[in-house]
Amino acid sequence: VGPADPSAVKPQSVFDRWILHRLNAAISEANAAFGNYVLMNATRAIYGFWLNDLCDVYIEAIKPIVNGADAEAATAARAVLYTCIHHGLLLLHPFMPFLTEELYQRLPRPQGSPLSACIAPYPSVQASWEAGAGD
Repeated sequence: VGPADPSAVKPQSVFDRWILHRLNAAISEANAAFGNYVLMNATRAIYGFWLNDLCDVYIEAIKPIVNGADAEAATAARAVLYTCIHHGLLLLHPFMPFLTEELYQRLPRPQGSPLSACIAPYPSVQASWEAGAGD
């Protein structure tokens, strides 16, 4: 299970830092699109994150890390993956509420996290996820 607090995510590999940066970019684009009432741009940003960044690149890149001998790196990669899935579902929730709620309910939740995607706050940009933050 990943951390409940987004600032508690501790990326270790360049892949971890890259995907958190891409998640921040998707969050920023989606929030800006909602603010400007341009839903097409929000869906494009969210779709691009899920398909191109998370599934096509990150999951493939971390397979050797998760299956490798470095337990600390594997744990960090799993926490980052959990964070991306959690926030990705929340990003997608306004467009696909029934599907995202079902998947959200199946994710293990850290203590203190919202019981439903319906009442979870919409993701916001996290400064700690940007390249070089905390280095």
